[in-house]
Amino acid sequence: MLINNAAIHYETGSRALRPDWTVIREAFETNVFGAWRVAAAFAPLLMAGGHGRLVNVSSEGGSLASMGAGAPAYSTSKATLNALTCVLAAELRGSGVLVNAICPGWVATDMGGPGGRPVAQGAAGIVWAATLPDDGPTGGFFRDGKRLPW
Repeated sequence: MLINNAAIHYETGSRALRPDWTVIREAFETNVFGAWRVAAAFAPLLMAGGHGRLVNVSSEGGSLASMGAGAPAYSTSKATLNALTCVLAAELRGSGVLVNAICPGWVATDMGGPGGRPVAQGAAGIVWAATLPDDGPTGGFFRDGKRLPW
């Protein structure tokens, strides 16, 4: 299994019409291109096993259905990670590799801050996706095992 868990630059005070291009580039390098590079590098190993799992840790902040103002670097990079999840799932369909995006929710981490869900609760959905049976879903976006809108 491969779990791509990277996220930087959740800055709610930022605005798309006042872009900080350095922050935007850093967010895409980490949140999208890092995950993409790792997925491309490890996909052959996942396929060789016949039942690999590729989990992209995303965010509902990247859902087009609920996206709003604020944190544009984070939101647009996570939306791109969601799109990449769909593309990877389609390319790996039939190989035995299931590819899904997971939103752990607001978790009490260094990035999430106090007041969020306990780490174990946020991680449970990631573990669920990493241990899906071979007939489990692929190409989806989930939190706590429940489908989220893209």
